[in-house]
Formats: sequence, structure tokens, C-alpha cells
Amino acid sequence: MAVKTLFLCILLAAVKLFANVEADLNNRPIIGVLAEEFRQRHGHETKQSSYIAASYVKFLEGAGARVVPVMINETKDYYRHIVDKVNGILLPGGATYFNATDGYAEAGGELYHLAVEKNKQGDYFPIWGTCLGFELLTYLAANKVEHRTRCLSYNEASPLWFRGNISASRMFKNAPYDIIGILAKENVTANFHHFCLTMETMRRLNLTIDWQFMTFNEDSYGMEYISTLEHRSYPFYGVQFHPEKNMYEWKQGKIHPHFAEAVRVSQFFANFFVNEARKNNHKFDNEMEERKHLIYNYPLVYTGNLTVFEQCYVF
Repeated sequence: MAVKTLFLCILLAAVKLFANVEADLNNRPIIGVLAEEFRQRHGHETKQSSYIAASYVKFLEGAGARVVPVMINETKDYYRHIVDKVNGILLPGGATYFNATDGYAEAGGELYHLAVEKNKQGDYFPIWGTCLGFELLTYLAANKVEHRTRCLSYNEASPLWFRGNISASRMFKNAPYDIIGILAKENVTANFHHFCLTMETMRRLNLTIDWQFMTFNEDSYGMEYISTLEHRSYPFYGVQFHPEKNMYEWKQGKIHPHFAEAVRVSQFFANFFVNEARKNNHKFDNEMEERKHLIYNYPLVYTGNLTVFEQCYVF
């Protein structure tokens, strides 16, 4: 009887501890997704707007988050306001430049430095970078030194080469063994990039002090490049490949792995980042302000006949 009572007390204590942990999490996370330049040519005139591919929004929504679009070419006060209200930032992939003429990198820089400031103050604020966003993270960490190497890994699906002790990685240490196995053996990562990050460059720029690099790949010519990274101290994460495409992009002629295992690993990455955002408790001042910023205010546009994306939000 005494043993049963002791077991019951331990069980109740564990349930109470778990309930307290759950209570500390923000289960209504809102994540800011950065827009980027979108150009359409009409005769000799180029019309410029900005866009967010819907696959990035669905990627986050499918893991239990809502999305606020973060516009380019805005003021510092605007970006500070966004970071103060949302629970994380996603820097999407795309095709734009890292210079002052295009707003993506400038806006990304503001968001990055605000996120560093928050984390230094003990305010857990995560960032996720995909492809171009992955490259932008280290570009900003290197004080805007162009550090990418030309490569070719376009329209390819591949597994990941894990290096070192992944238990030291926040991204992978709690991953189910079967997910790691799928990532290591199956062609589940969709690659669409012409630039790569190499360990040689990371060492030259002293980025190995603050960043760790967990997986690698080879491009079409056999050059080894980094495919996942994370900051050692801050919840900043990046992948060179496109997990969102496995679930939400269907362009004919593009290699988007849609088989069940590929979808599972995509969901793993989405769940991981949204769970990181749940650790942040920022919120808008009231429901009206929150509604005004959400992406639900903008219509979806079918762009499969114009771009590689099935749908976009165009601003």
C-alpha cells in the first residue's frame, strides 16, 4: 500500500511539473515572415512590388502558428515594433541581392540585430532562415561581408551528411531516431541554390566560434557545402534546402519530394521552429491590433503560371 501511495505521489508531481511547463509556453504563437522584391516586366517598364510565397505561411500554420507579413523598405521603428509583438522571424528563400538597393537584406539586417538584442537581454527570440535566408544569417553575422561561394545544387533532392555530435544541436538532439535516419538516407531535401557556404570560409571569417554546422552536402560538381547551421547561444537556425516545398509546392519539372517520409521530415522542421517560437511571450497590445497585422488581411494569388510558387501573397 505504501509503495502504491509513493508511486501515486510521484506520478502526481510529474503531472503537475508537466502542466507548469505547458502553462509557461505560448500556444498562440505568431511568427513574422519577411517579404522580398517581386518584379514583373511590362514592355520596357519594370513594376516592383513585394511578395511572400504561400508555402512558407502554410509551413508555419501547419505547425500551429499564425503569420504576420513583415514588409521591406520600412523604418527602424516599424521593425522594432514587429519584433516586440511577434514570437519569431522566418527569413525565406528567393532570388534577390544582399545590397542596399534591395530591401530584403536591409530589412533582414534590422530584424537580425533586434533579435540579437532581445536574446542578449534574456528574451528568447528565434529566427529561422531558409536557403537565401540561411545565407543571410551568416552574411549578417560576418558584418555584411559577401562570403558565399558559387555552386550548383539546383533542382536536386538529397539526404544530409551528419557530422559530429548532433546531441549538441538544439535542432536535432530531440529528433526521433527514424527522422534522423530518413534525413541521412533518403532524398528528402529539396535544393534550389546557386550559392553555398563552405567550412573554409566560415573559419576564415571566425564564424565557427559562434555558429555550429551540423550537416553537409555536395553540389553537382562535388564541392562540399554546409546544409544546416545554428547559433551556439541564440535560437537562430538555418537550412540551405527547402522543407516547405515538400508539402506545399507542386510545380511541374521541379524536384519536390512528396513521398510520405519527405513530408514527415518537413513537418519535423516546422514543428521544431514553431515550438521554439512558443518559448517567447510577446503579444500585440489587443486583439484589434493583432488582427490588423495578420496575413489573413491579404488575398492569395495563384502564381503558378508566373513563378515557381503555386501561390503568393503580393503586396
